[in-house]
Amino acid sequence: MSERLDQLEEILAEVSSSPKDIPPETRKRFWRIVREIKRDPHPDPDEIRKAAEIRDILFEAKRGRTLPLAPTLAVMFLMGIVLSVIPYMYLLSRPLDWFSILTWSLDSWWIFILRFICVFIGVAFFYPIGRLIGSKYTGIKVVGVCRDDYYEPTLKVDYVTFLSTPPPKRKWFYFLGGIWTVITSLIYGIVGMILAMDFTGIVGASLFFLFEAYVIVSGQATYKRGEMGLFNRERKIERAWRKNLAKQ
Repeated sequence: MSERLDQLEEILAEVSSSPKDIPPETRKRFWRIVREIKRDPHPDPDEIRKAAEIRDILFEAKRGRTLPLAPTLAVMFLMGIVLSVIPYMYLLSRPLDWFSILTWSLDSWWIFILRFICVFIGVAFFYPIGRLIGSKYTGIKVVGVCRDDYYEPTLKVDYVTFLSTPPPKRKWFYFLGGIWTVITSLIYGIVGMILAMDFTGIVGASLFFLFEAYVIVSGQATYKRGEMGLFNRERKIERAWRKNLAKQ
């Protein structure tokens, strides 16, 4: 048994006994080992399975239960239609003169704000589609719907397939999830332009694009910066992974 696997066994025993009361040192120790596994060009399958088992315990303790994938996505899609698409289509029947935006009345500004809220709700409810596309492209399985750290819906990945997937593919899983926010807003923008010469979706897509581009360019590799922050994290891991691969 490898030293890393021994450490994972110790961590698993500690985590299993008290999942919601894990010392910060244990968490740091575990995630350091996970980073090592990610950088390994040929990770040990036993280490991957053990790390995935620990991660699932920590995940459930922090974020609660995971809902079944297909029925939950179906409900979310319907909620996105009811709470976002239908109100947005109704609001498009209230025309806005975008070429006289400086003279808009208070009512016009409220229509714009409500349209923008509809776009944002649509991005929230349809966002998991981006991760689903990323899953199909990279081979990383998704096992259900859960909340993220900001209590928004997201898809939980199967950590065995995640750690078994090389970094060059893992990064695109997050990129596709992140860019889907831009694509979703852009779809609203195209529909709005066709039906009512409305730029609300275009404004939303531009803001999301600027944020995603800023995160990528800044190189911030943290989950607090959303999917593109995780994309940056995997890019950094990829560089170490390629160096380790070249040494073999």
